[in-house]
Amino acid sequence: MVREDYLKWVNDQTVIFVYLDLTNIFHWQDTLRWKFRIEDMIEQLFTFPNLKEIKVYYGKNERDLKNSEAFHNRIKKTGAILRTKSMKFIPKTIQEGMFFQRKTLTLFDGGVKNKIRELINELQKSGITIEEPKCNFDVEMTMDMLDDVEKMTAVLLFSGDSDMCAPLERLKVKEKHIGVVGVRGKVAGELHQIKDKYIDFGKFYTGKREYIKSENPAFGGTA
Repeated sequence: MVREDYLKWVNDQTVIFVYLDLTNIFHWQDTLRWKFRIEDMIEQLFTFPNLKEIKVYYGKNERDLKNSEAFHNRIKKTGAILRTKSMKFIPKTIQEGMFFQRKTLTLFDGGVKNKIRELINELQKSGITIEEPKCNFDVEMTMDMLDDVEKMTAVLLFSGDSDMCAPLERLKVKEKHIGVVGVRGKVAGELHQIKDKYIDFGKFYTGKREYIKSENPAFGGTA
């Protein structure tokens, strides 16, 4: 069941445009501890007659092109507009922060810390390469919002990224209503300050909830 105040806010808007930062959204699954299907999310959004357009932003994994394109095709079939570009893979330095939070490390005694450092040193010597997929769409999302500004009365942003504050401020000046969808601990304070309505994704999404490996193709998920 969707919370009544969420439904009221959405239904009170005249023309809503939706922007889904899918990479950002996939990270919500760690907090939620369940997985969602992109088709279910988009299908739910399209049940609102005042929601006129959905844009989805997600990169193309050239290293697993077949799987990545199959996932993109699933998005396109929903009726949403897909914005994409090639992912970059950024090499990461192996260090303690990959395995432990700083506050966790303070709980270990000297002997344990030495063992951890020895492990890190061995991993660094091994020649193992760790890469993080990156594909930022802040510029593309900003440009689309500004291009769409005269066609909408409200925006529904699925992202917790503080970089989206600037375009939302511009929309606010244009007297557009701002809805931000996110999960606990994953939405920047700047977005909370600019929004008219915050919507907790876990209390809004009505699709299937799977307690399985993420379908995110960037991390080896299956399409």
